[in-house]
Amino acid sequence: MDKQPDTPLDAYLLEARISDADFAAKIKRDRSMVNKIRRGKLTPTLDVAAAIEAETDGAIPMQAWTDLPAPQARAA
Repeated sequence: MDKQPDTPLDAYLLEARISDADFAAKIKRDRSMVNKIRRGKLTPTLDVAAAIEAETDGAIPMQAWTDLPAPQARAA
């Protein structure tokens, strides 16, 4: 049974076969932050969401994060 992606970022990274560490380097953020965002444990701030949108060429627009359940913490 295949695991359903937790977030749009999770789906994107799984499909593109990009590791958290590689994506984190591309958006100039920490790997652990990307992992928490990917798993839905952390909501990206506007600047992080903008970096994700830019790095994914719009595949994950900033608005993608507004429809998710609110996690306990926010990315800085």
